[in-house]
Amino acid sequence: MHVALEVHSLASGSSGNVILIKDDSAAVLIDAGVGIRRLTESLCSVNTDPADLCAILITHEHTDHTAGAVRAARRYNVPLVANARTLDAIPGAGGVPSRVMDVGEEIAFGNISARSFDISHDAACPVGYTVCGNGASVTNATDIGVLSPAIRSEAANADLLIIESNHDEEMLLHGPYPWYLKRRITSERGHLSNDTTSALIIDLAESGKCPTIWLAHLSQINNTPAIALATAQHLLWTCSGAPMDIAVAQRDVPSLHWQQTNNRYQLSLFAANS
Repeated sequence: MHVALEVHSLASGSSGNVILIKDDSAAVLIDAGVGIRRLTESLCSVNTDPADLCAILITHEHTDHTAGAVRAARRYNVPLVANARTLDAIPGAGGVPSRVMDVGEEIAFGNISARSFDISHDAACPVGYTVCGNGASVTNATDIGVLSPAIRSEAANADLLIIESNHDEEMLLHGPYPWYLKRRITSERGHLSNDTTSALIIDLAESGKCPTIWLAHLSQINNTPAIALATAQHLLWTCSGAPMDIAVAQRDVPSLHWQQTNNRYQLSLFAANS
């Protein structure tokens, strides 16, 4: 009997993003957007030896997703896995173990399989990932400007959906960012707002889908965990009344843990930093 699929959010936000997915046969990261020391400490804090990693799946080349990727690949001899355009856009990736994974391709790591899908963002060839194992499905979709049919399809089949809820629209509008940056964030190659993400959650609930939801990649300036969570919960209750397990992934600390049994809990660090 295989151990249930297990997922940890080790960091989520513009200062760094790392998701760990593992079972008894394999362990993979989605992104490695923090420094090597912090990455190693975070993995050890959730009882994972970095040397046991099978792959680092890269969503796109921006630093908050790749800051520790090349050094981790070199130190632990773990391949960076991404499409060719993304690998070419990561400085130093040509000198470490790597594997090209075309968009839409599925690759197995032990009993875990990973499949990429197109997303819209201002990067070379950005993707999301759906990772499956032992009958469970985890979809990670952050840094997305629009909710495409591909994202909606992946979300509809997920047991755990890690979805961007980057900004509160009013906070962004009245906040300190220059207008060119505000336009970038709200463009089709930018980031999802709380309201847009909440609308997707409502659609899932109304179609009878009730995955666990992690709200991810929150802006430090234009959002707060409390606002993102309240927006999703309020709109879900108002529009559908359906119960759904929703939590916020924290920026700088390991914060959320999910297992195939849906026995998701939040580490004490989440309460301390919420």
